[in-house]
Formats: sequence, C-alpha cells, structure tokens
Amino acid sequence: MATRNPQPAAPAEPRSEPGLPEGVVTLVFTDIQGSSDLWEQYGAAFKPVLDEHNRLMREAARHWEGREVKTEGDAFFLVFDTASNAVRFTLEAQQAFARADWEALLPGVGSLRVRMGCHSGEPLLGFHPGGLPDYFGPVVNRAARVSGAGHGGQVLLSEATRLLALEELPAGIGFSDLGPHRLKGVGEERLWQLTHPDLSTTFPPLNTLDARRHNLPLASTPYVGRDEELREWIELLLRPETRLLTLAGFGGMGKTRTALQMAELSLERFPDGVWWVDLQEALNGEGVIQRLAYQLRLHLQPQPSPREQVWSYLRDREMLLVLDNTEQIRDGGETVSELLQAARKVKVLLTTRRALELPGETVVEVGPLGAAESERLFEEAARRRKPDFVLTPENAGDVAELCRQLEGVPLAVELAASRVVAMTPREIVRRLDDCFRLLQVRSPVLPPRQRALRGAIDWSYELLTEEDQRLFAELSVFAGGFTMESAEAVSEAEDVFEGVTELRRQSLLRSETSSETQETRYVMLETVRRFAAEKLEDEEVPRRHAAYFLHFAEARAGRIRTRGEADALEALGREWDNLHAALRWALETGSAETAVRLSLAFFPLLQRRGFRAEGRRILEDALQAAVQLGVEGGLEASVRHCLANVLHDMGAYGEAEAEAQKALALRRSLGDPKGAGETLNLLGLLAGDGEEAERAERLLQEALSVLPETDRAHRAMVLHNLARLRLQSGRDEEARALYEETLRHRRAAGDARGEAETLGNLGVLAQNGGRLEEARRLYLESLAVSRALRDRHSVAVLLHNLGEVAELEGALERAAALFFHAEQLFRDTQSAYVLIPGEALRRLSAVLPPERWAEVLDAAHRVSWQELVT
Repeated sequence: MATRNPQPAAPAEPRSEPGLPEGVVTLVFTDIQGSSDLWEQYGAAFKPVLDEHNRLMREAARHWEGREVKTEGDAFFLVFDTASNAVRFTLEAQQAFARADWEALLPGVGSLRVRMGCHSGEPLLGFHPGGLPDYFGPVVNRAARVSGAGHGGQVLLSEATRLLALEELPAGIGFSDLGPHRLKGVGEERLWQLTHPDLSTTFPPLNTLDARRHNLPLASTPYVGRDEELREWIELLLRPETRLLTLAGFGGMGKTRTALQMAELSLERFPDGVWWVDLQEALNGEGVIQRLAYQLRLHLQPQPSPREQVWSYLRDREMLLVLDNTEQIRDGGETVSELLQAARKVKVLLTTRRALELPGETVVEVGPLGAAESERLFEEAARRRKPDFVLTPENAGDVAELCRQLEGVPLAVELAASRVVAMTPREIVRRLDDCFRLLQVRSPVLPPRQRALRGAIDWSYELLTEEDQRLFAELSVFAGGFTMESAEAVSEAEDVFEGVTELRRQSLLRSETSSETQETRYVMLETVRRFAAEKLEDEEVPRRHAAYFLHFAEARAGRIRTRGEADALEALGREWDNLHAALRWALETGSAETAVRLSLAFFPLLQRRGFRAEGRRILEDALQAAVQLGVEGGLEASVRHCLANVLHDMGAYGEAEAEAQKALALRRSLGDPKGAGETLNLLGLLAGDGEEAERAERLLQEALSVLPETDRAHRAMVLHNLARLRLQSGRDEEARALYEETLRHRRAAGDARGEAETLGNLGVLAQNGGRLEEARRLYLESLAVSRALRDRHSVAVLLHNLGEVAELEGALERAAALFFHAEQLFRDTQSAYVLIPGEALRRLSAVLPPERWAEVLDAAHRVSWQELVT
C-alpha cells in the first residue's frame, strides 16, 4: 500500500425547508374525539370517514395558507404564518365538518367531532428521524397541550394567539375567556374558546390539571431535554412495585425541575392527587411532618401527635408525595420509611444529593445534559433574558464550546445564558476561567443555592464532616477521574474507601464502571473540582499524585511491544489527563527527574495514538528541564533519542539526526552498549530514508555489533531495517531471509507488534512474488496478532492486502467486501490511507455491471469483516 493524503470532506450545508416558516408562527393541533373507539367499533369501514375528514382538513388549510407539518392517524399538526389565518382555518374546518354527511359514508356514525387548539410563538425548526422538517421545543409542547385540553367540536386558543389575531378577524368571530388553566407539563395558560354562530358553546370542563388534587408549584421555565429519560423514569415510578423513587444528583442538575415535570405528567394516575413538599428548610423528621401537614392542608389537633395524625390521614389514600431536597435531614431515611409503612398506597418521589439507602428504594441519577440538549437549554434561557437572541452560524460554535466546558450542568448553562444581556457567547466563553463570579444571578426569588454555581456546591460541602471535606479537597488533584486504588495511594485520609463512598452518596462524585475492565472510576465535574482545589492546603498531595502516576506509567510502558501492549496503552489512555497533570506539576515545580521519566513513560501512548506534535512538545519541555536543572545522563540520552524518533516520524530529518547524534554521544560516554545500539539503529533508519544506502548499511551493521546477543528485541529492529534496505535495492530474497530472522527474534522477545509487522512484510514479499496462498496465510497470521493488540489501523491494512490477494485470484466479490471494510476502518481511525481502498472499490465497480455491483455492495454491508477472515 502507498500512503496518500486524502482531501477533507466539505462540511454539510445546513438544511432548510421553504415549506415551513421560521420566526413567530401559529401552530394548530387537531384530532377526532373518540377516534380509537370508532376504529374499534367499525374497523376498516371507518376509513372512508377518515379520508373525508383528511380531505376537508387539507382543503381548509390550503385556503388559509397553512402548511401540514405532519399527521399521525387522525391527528394533524399544522402551521400558519399569521394567527388570524389559523383562527379562520379552524372556523372553516369546523363548519365543513358540521355540513358533511357522515351518515352517508358510514351509517350510524352520527357526527364527527374534532377538537382544535392554537398557540403562537417561535418554535425551533429541526428534522424528525425520517429526515423531514419538523418543529420542536416548548412552543410545540404548549400548543399540543392547548389542543389536548379541549373537546370534540371545540376550538381553544392561547392568550398569545388571541392577541395576535384580535384585530384582523371579521365580525362574528369572538373569544370566550375560560380563565387560567394548569396544562400538564407546560405550566399555566389563559385559555380562550373561539365563538361564532356556527359553533357550539356548551362543552364539559376542560381537560386540565384539577387544582383540588394537587399543590404543584408553577414552573418558572419550560422543561428542556431528557425526553427519553423522563419517559423511562415515569414508567419506573408508576410500576406497582415502586414505592420510593429517588432522583439523586449534584446540585444544579435539575432534580427539582425534573420531579415537577414527572409529577405533572403523572397526576391523572393518582386518584388522591399529587402533593409537593419543599423540605429545604427541614432539618429533622419533625420538620418533615410539619411540612407534610401544611402542604396536605391538615388542621392538626392537640392529640394525638402530629406524626400520628399525618400517618392516619395518608393511610388509605392513593397519592404521590414529592419530597424535594432531603439531603440535610438527619433522620430523613427513618421518617420516609415510617411513612411508607403507615401508608401502603402512597408513593414517594424524592429529590436529594444523597440517596436514603432504604430497602426497596429505587435510585436514578440525574446527570448532565447531552450536548444538543445543553445547547437547546442555553438558547431557551437566553431568549428569556434577550428575546431577540438566536443561534446563528456565527455564535453556534461558541455556544457549543460553552456548554461543553460547563459539562451540561443545567444550572451552569442557565446562569451562563443569563449573561447574554451584556455579553456575546464568545465573550462568556473567554471569561469562564472566573466561572464562580460569572455564573451567578441576583434574583431574590431563588434560594441562594440556585443563584450561583458556588452556592450549589457550597450547600453540599457544608453537609460533609471535616474529614470528608479534607478528602474532597485532596481528590481535586485528580484530573479526568480516579480509581479507588489511586485515591488510596494519594490521600492520607484514615478510610478513603468510606470517604469516597460518602462523597459519591452526596453526588459530589459520579461513578462509571467499565464493562470491559469491571473497574469503577470516580469523576468530579470540572466546576466541582475547581471548588475543591480552592480548599486544598496540603502541598504534598500533588507530589504524591505525581509519584503515583510516574510509577503507574513506567509499569505500563514496560509492557510496550509485548502481548500486553494493548491493555497497557488503554490503561495509559484512561489516565491521559492525570498524566498531563502530573507532568505539568513536575515541570512547574522544577522536579526535573520526575518530568523526564514521566515524559519517557508517556511517550509510547502519544506515538501509538499519532499525537506527534504533542509528543514533540512534551519531550522538548522535558529536555529543557533536564539540561537546565540537571538529570542523570542516561535519562537525557533517552529523551534525546525519543525526540529524534518523533522528529523522524514528522519528517524533520535534519533535526532528528542532530538529536540522535547527541543521544549516541551520551550513551557511548556512559558505556551503554544497548542504548548506543538502539540509537545507531535510528541513525541507520534516518540514513536509509535519506537515500544514503551505504551509510545506512554501515550504521545498522555497527548497531548489530554493539547490541548484546541477548537483546533480541532491539536486534530484531535492526534486522528489520536491514531487510528494508534489501527491498529498496531489489534484493527480495535477501530481504525475505532477514525478515524471517527478524520474526524469530521478535517471537523469542515476545514483541507482538513487531511479530505482526514482520508477518505482514513477509506477506507483501509473497504477494509480489506471485505466491498468493502463502501471502494470504501470512496476512491472516498477522491479522490474528493485530486483532489481539486491538490495533484497528493494522487490521485495516491487512484487510486491504487480503482484498488485493482476492482480486488477483479473480474473487472480485470477496475483494470488494474486504476493500469496503478496510475503507470503513481507515475512516474510523482517521487514516490518510482511506483513499486507497476507495480507489480499489472504484476499480472493481468499473469491471462489474451496475446491477451486479449494487448487489456486491449490499452483500458487503451485510457481512462483518470478522466473518470474512474466519
């Protein structure tokens, strides 16, 4: 294979749909009353009625320039540029339904009654999974709830629609004020009924939340995000076996807002209602009882005790109690347990930073929002502060970066969005270093813990014991998370395990368990880590952190070029941030030896991952520290050798030669034959790449002469490079003999990566010599080792090579499948080689007829590459 430089793909243009208007529009939802019963009763005979309904609906919509967003069964979702056109449409459609002869279509059906609801606002324009344009967001949700509140034949309008339509409607059309109503999941709305001589005015009470069955507070903001999680959690809450569902999470994650949304959406499932109990001021079980009595509107008597009276009231009631903010209640677990024992039909939905850990408690973690949800939340919150704020191509990247840095914490995102009245998103991003001062508001209606991000964290911090507070501060030294083992190595707390467990209970830590390693990793949100770092006073903690990760990295680096390489690289990759943090501390504090050793241990990961520029920077920083502060000469020589290596990989041959010569001089002066042989091998490689074949041969032979006979791994590298020289001069048989000797050395040394590389090279020689069966066998052997190393790039190379063998044998369909999967893997690994199998596929497509080629590609999609090579 030859390396080629692919051209980057052009970014996709944003899609737009001229058929759906943007900006302020009026949305209309409609559906037929009792349609499910009609289908059950009449079956397929109902279809002509539905078809006529659809025809009349679309005819009226066209007349008033409405666009059909989508339909589901008998339900229509329409959009109008103006509120007056939307209102005229609803009247015309209702008049058409009243005139239609439904009995002629389906005897016995009577009349068809359709409910309609209108709401105006600025919905977000996007695309549903089928790829068609669609609206989403709070405006759409509210419009659907307005429609859902009505009855067949009734047209309901929101206050916004009425105000926009008021002055443009003809005489005869009016509005009847139905007053404010609580709509499920979207808060309060003043509803109006459309009136006209052709419309009925008598309907049952609206389908809105009954205030006699709940005391839920009005949400101050729309609910954004977590749609899938919300459905799952409500389903979990409503299961018969669930008595206590706990929403646990760090402050600012939106637990309270989520609980309110769940309560509103579940209200109809509880005959005795849903009752909200704010417990942020309660400190003990008696405080919980007092708040329960107050919210349940109980008139307590002197006797028996308040607790007995509350339990007696709840005993036979089927209701949901939402207990908000319980983490500070000392005996909260005992009180809730007693409540559930006394009232067997009551369910409890509880929000807390620390689960109660009661038998039968179901705990779900309310974590950060995803990227798209965070950006939606920012846009919604920004519009509340600055109505003309919109996401544009110019600011979308800044909003995405802002949400990424804030890690999807809803409170942090909303606080940041509040700053748009004075700053652009880009300016907010630039000030995030001072996040605790930036992310705060002065709203007097919010509790202190919701006015500022620092307040949310401080609330949890103050609930910790002094010992756990010290541990919390010590753990701030970890970047990107930690394991229990690393925490115990760095912290000097008496019982790190219990302390970490308590911090996890308090939601100051999150935990993730790897399905592959079965290792639990603990993570602090970056904003929490900054807060904790401010509390850290022990200067020895960063030193212990660096010492631990130096030992960790050197142990894994020692397994490079063994069969344990893949696991070692993955372990180093998991600690990427901690290794960077330890190295940064070593450089900043002048700990030169630690900095150099960390750089050398970290380098194999950077080299394998292709981060050459970063590897160069790290090694140059380490070398500067080594020269200025002085380290043992062998360490300096190793840094210079690795730096020469990465400079060679980057094509900077002159600089690489200079560093390698310095490394060689140091190693010779120290009497280090192994090190000298390693560097002579690198110099030979440089000379070969510089087309200095004679000098390369001389250097490589010298390397062999100084390397100990027992150092089979480095001797194999030299032999490998000598084989390359033979290939370059056309001496294939000599190259083959050297590769076979290399293979013996690499197998004896346990160098798995080298073994795979040499097997592949022998396969290329066999393929070039026309020995296709031998080539296939060697490629498959190399592939087996590369799979064990989890080296996806090498797997892609070998799949391509196997595809070439299949093509040479005339097995074009198999070749196409192998090229297809090679291309996919190269694309996944962002390799410049991606164009090579692509060119092979184009070559094959020119040979096969178009119909046959389509079948071949379809077959390639349906088979995995693993199946192709077994």
